[in-house]
Amino acid sequence: MKNVSLTKSNTRPVLNLPRSSFENSLEFLGAMGLLLMFIVIAQYWPSLPERIPSHFGVSGQPDAWSGKSMLLILPVIAAVLYAGLTVLSRYPHLYNYAWPITEANAAAQYRLAREMIIVLKTEIVWLFAYVNWQTIQTALGRAQGLGPAFLPIFLLIIFGSLGFYLYKGFRAR
Repeated sequence: MKNVSLTKSNTRPVLNLPRSSFENSLEFLGAMGLLLMFIVIAQYWPSLPERIPSHFGVSGQPDAWSGKSMLLILPVIAAVLYAGLTVLSRYPHLYNYAWPITEANAAAQYRLAREMIIVLKTEIVWLFAYVNWQTIQTALGRAQGLGPAFLPIFLLIIFGSLGFYLYKGFRAR
């Protein structure tokens, strides 16, 4: 039997659930994406012009330009999100759920919720890595921005994942 305890503030069980090999693989991919962002910046930094795109409009075209130090903001935000979501993924009993959590469904619900957080974290890191790469390529004159399909694809990936895990959670009630 799993280690089970109840918190004082609610009646949800607190379970110690080991991560799956899928979750461990996603953690590795997310960390590699984060590392890659910093490596790419270090590699291209000397050849970047002083002004680079700092914002892209809905069309995917750059609509604001700033100093190249702005290139560091996205990897730093990604690192903070990665760290925060990593900590959050360790406490699935504290999440808000759309249905009651009982001792009977807690393990399945917690695994799904934790996996969803890890999936979203990895997706966000790699989407940020793409934006970072395209920013560099646009600054060097090798690309014209993110492309018009970026925003719909970004939204489809994030909301598709959310919908998929909500559906799986609903089924596991």
